[in-house]
Amino acid sequence: MAKKEQAAVVEEPKVFAIVRTAGKQYKVSPGTKISIDTVEGNPGDKITFSDVLMAGKTGGSEIKLAAAGKSLGVTVTGRLVAHKRDKKVIIFKKRLKGGYTKKQGHRQDKSEIVIESVSL
Repeated sequence: MAKKEQAAVVEEPKVFAIVRTAGKQYKVSPGTKISIDTVEGNPGDKITFSDVLMAGKTGGSEIKLAAAGKSLGVTVTGRLVAHKRDKKVIIFKKRLKGGYTKKQGHRQDKSEIVIESVSL
């Protein structure tokens, strides 16, 4: 009996980028949904990320790194989906033997963005 040969599945390399916004870094690729600190705009508006730290394709081919203070020349664009609020964080302070307690809550405003394209 002859063994059946299986066709090798070759995955196309995916494009990715690491962007920095509001002091935080996010690894994104087309179709990725991220939740970042609030940006101005209405749902449906296009958002362009100018601070790209690294970009490339999975598998190690074509990786670009940004040197300190220089632009990479890579553009990452996304679409603003919605403005939301994050989960509530409870802040509770207490001093022992002092009879002091303080309870606060905080909800951070967030913007949800879907990445549409990463152009190398």
